[in-house]
This record gives sequence, C-alpha cells and structure tokens, in this order.
Amino acid sequence: MAGQSFWQAFSSIFGAEKLVQEELYLLQSNMPNLITYALPFVVAFTVLEFGLGRVFKHEDYTHEELRGSLWVGLGNLLVNLVLKSTLFLVAVWIYNLLPWRMELSWWSLIFCVLIYDFCSYWSHRISHFNRFFWAAHVVHHSAEHYNLTVAFRQSWVQHVKVIFFIPVALCGFHPIIFMVASQVSTLYQFWVHTEAIGKLHPFIEKYFGTPSNHRVHHGSQEKYIDKNFGATLMIWDHLFGTFQYEQEKPKYGLTTPLINKENPFELNFHEYRAIVKDIKKSDGLREVLFFMFASPSKVYRYKAEQSKNLSKSKLTWTLKATALVLFLLMVGQLLAAQSNLPEPKIKNLLFFLQRTPDANTVVYQLNLDKDGAVIEKAPVKASWIRYEENGMVKELSSVEKKFAYGVQCKQLGNESYEVRLVSYKKLPMYLQKTPTDQQYRLYIKDEGKDLLLKRVFVKVEGGGFWLPKVHYIDLFTVDSENGAQILKRIKLLPNG
Repeated sequence: MAGQSFWQAFSSIFGAEKLVQEELYLLQSNMPNLITYALPFVVAFTVLEFGLGRVFKHEDYTHEELRGSLWVGLGNLLVNLVLKSTLFLVAVWIYNLLPWRMELSWWSLIFCVLIYDFCSYWSHRISHFNRFFWAAHVVHHSAEHYNLTVAFRQSWVQHVKVIFFIPVALCGFHPIIFMVASQVSTLYQFWVHTEAIGKLHPFIEKYFGTPSNHRVHHGSQEKYIDKNFGATLMIWDHLFGTFQYEQEKPKYGLTTPLINKENPFELNFHEYRAIVKDIKKSDGLREVLFFMFASPSKVYRYKAEQSKNLSKSKLTWTLKATALVLFLLMVGQLLAAQSNLPEPKIKNLLFFLQRTPDANTVVYQLNLDKDGAVIEKAPVKASWIRYEENGMVKELSSVEKKFAYGVQCKQLGNESYEVRLVSYKKLPMYLQKTPTDQQYRLYIKDEGKDLLLKRVFVKVEGGGFWLPKVHYIDLFTVDSENGAQILKRIKLLPNG
C-alpha cells in the first residue's frame, strides 16, 4: 500500500502529459518574456551609470567601446528573436521524449534555476579552456573598461553552447520553466558588470555572484585569469577550486588587446579568423584539432615556442649579417630623408618623433613632479626640440597638443598606463616599469611580444597643414626578450 502511494505521488510529479502540436503556439505566446519586461530598467540603469560616471569623472567608458557594446548587443538581440521559437521547439521535443515529464509548477523553477546555474558554471569554465567555445565567448572579455554595457557583449553565435544545458532539459522540467530559468540567469548577470557597486556583505560575496566577484573574472592579471565562473552562485567555484576574492583593481580586457574596438563583426569573429589562419598553417590532423580545441593559453604558448624554434633553425649567421646590413641601409636612407636630424639626448626620454619635411623633433618624456614621482594624470609630456633655433626645447602649442603631437593617457593600475597619440589613436602604447631595473619604458604589443618603442618616423608628402597626406608611419622598436631591433611600418596610403 505504501509502495503504491509512493508511485502515485511520483507519477503526479513526473507523469505529465505530452505537449500536443496544437497547443504550442498558445503556450509560447503565454510564456513570460522577462527580458522584454526588464529592458526599460536595463536601459535606465545603464544611462544612470553613464551619467554618474561623467559627473564624478569615473572613466569607465570610452565612446569607441560603448558603440562596440551597443552594436554587439543589438545584433545579439536580433539573433535571440530569430532563434527563440527554435529553442523552445527543441525544448518541447526533448520534453515529449522523456517518460519523467514534470507538470508546469512554480516550485520546479527553484530546482531548475539551481541545476541551470550548475551547467552554466561548466559551460563558462569550458569556454575558457577550449578554443572553439572561447571563440564564442571572447567578445564578452574584449572590453578594456568595466561597465553595464559589457553585459551586452554576448556573442552572436553563443547558442553553440546550448549543448551544455541539455542535462537541464533531460531532468524533465516543463519547457516554459526551462526557458524562464534561462532568462533569470541572463538577467541576474546584468547587474554584476559595474564598478559603481563595491564589495557587499562577506556572506553575499562568498556565495553569490556580485560585481566584485565578476570584476575578478574579467581581470587579466595572472591571479585573476580563469577565476569566478559562477553566474548566480559562487558555491561551484568554491567546490571546484576556481574562486578568487577581489584584491587589487583588475586590469580589464584581453591579454592581447584588440586594436579595433568598435566593429561588431571584428569583435564577434576575430578569434574564428585566427583559428582558420592557424589551421591553414597546421601540419597534420593532430595539429588541426589542437588549434581548434586546445586551451587558448596553450595555443598561444605553442605558437610562441614554434616561432622561436623556427627562428633558431632557419636563421644562420650569414642571414643575420645580411639582415643587419639591409636594416642599417634602410635606416640610413630614412635618416637621409629626414635631413640627418640627430638623435636627441634629453633626460627621461621615452621616445621621439620625426617627420618629413619638418626639420625639428618632438620628444616624449616621463612627466615627473618636483619629488621625482610620475604625475599620474599626465605621465607623458611632449615638447619640441627646435634645431633651427639652436636646439631650444619648446612647449607644444595647445593646437599641437590637441590635434597633432599630443598624447592621451589612461591609468591601468599597477603603475601602468595606456598612451595614445592624438593624431593616431588606433595604436595603443603601454607605459610600465621593466622588471629588471624598475624604470619606466614605453612598449607596443605585437603578436604577444612587448616591443620597446624608441623612435617614430612619419612620412608626409603633399596635403596641407590641417590635412597632411601621411603615407606611412615607421616604428623603431627593440624586442624586450632578446634585444633584436624591429622596424614596424603602418601604411596609411596605397603607395606608402
């Protein structure tokens, strides 16, 4: 008798009827659309955060990244609208296959959200250790500033990760419960993308997803990388050893920053393009599979080691000597084209800029106060060396600072800064201390390498004062690992 009553109770929970085709349209139309209901609040809080940031001068937005986030978010919204019905029908199909179907009940949502969050943890974690899934997640980590619009940066192809949530559907939850749990998880993760909220009560910080915990996840420092994968709950990170409290301010973005921060197609698909490029150069099926599915960090280290070994095996002393001669000849020609301007000898010099047909030099120095400390708001200052005026050092005019030779600096934390020329903002430079002598140097990043910037030469032919025709920009750099001199050319005109 007792056994019979148990099976009757079990059947009442897991004995729901199959969903018939005729009812699906009505069922879907009556399904709560939490994203739509919450959209006005999402917009309102995003605008509020942006406004408060401007009032209190908290530089957590750039116009370029803001536009990129909005374009990516809009595209993601359109993709979700197109796929919403398809995902619902797949959930119904799985539901009807199961013999343990649950009735539509509010209490089942609690268990569904919990199991969904567990699967979300593993989906998120695998996306950081498998390059194929990382390519569908990397757009979310591409922003170098942390604000609510980062939540909009969801990949247009992120639905490939739906396979990680099949176990939730196999539990027998009603399709409406499954879809609502997905929306609850998405909405919860919106508010954690902000610097406007500091640390909360220790109990909340330990067990729940918070802005502080998620800031750690977006940090690119060694201690923060691949930590705090939990969406709603942090208990999974505690259980599986991936939890990390926020300590110093995170440095956001990718370890190799993107130059184009606005184009939504570049943001969404740059990693897929890199995968295809690596596959084309691969040697055999094993390497193809490695480039597709290995950990992104392993792929990076493998390519770096491969490049180093290739250089060692192919470059003989004869080739090195030839390359050196060619380099010196090229430098000599460039110097001749620049009226043989001397290399400036000036204190705290970071790099200098020369151009044709100008007969002077712009020098960029470390900007120190009277106590010898770096001025954080303006760590780099630019000045003229007027060779036509007996080498006089002269301040730039306000117009030159704003439109031609000035720099824009942004503090990144850990005594490092991002520096960009106002006339060519596409090239980020990084002012940071060298590990050996703790002196400030200026670097550019190229294919994962830190190249010490020594000199910039701008080739100008034609145009006027306000719109000169710049054919190319040469960057004279030194590899910080092996001291090799490297010339990087940025072509701006077809014949440059």
